Amino acid sequence: MKSESLYELGKLAQQGNDIAMLEIIERKKKMIKRYSFGDEDRYQFIILKLIDGIKKYKF
Repeated sequence: MKSESLYELGKLAQQGNDIAMLEIIERKKKMIKRYSFGDEDRYQFIILKLIDGIKKYKF
């Protein structure tokens, strides 16, 4: 799945593909860690908001 664009992964994740959702999180992990400032609760909150945002986004 590494060759698929973020847009295509988003569409797949919105349709319920868990592997696509995990791939998006994996690609954004470095940015999520940077903005969580070492706080595990904040890290989980950002991931939950990312998942929620992907589910609601209109592709």
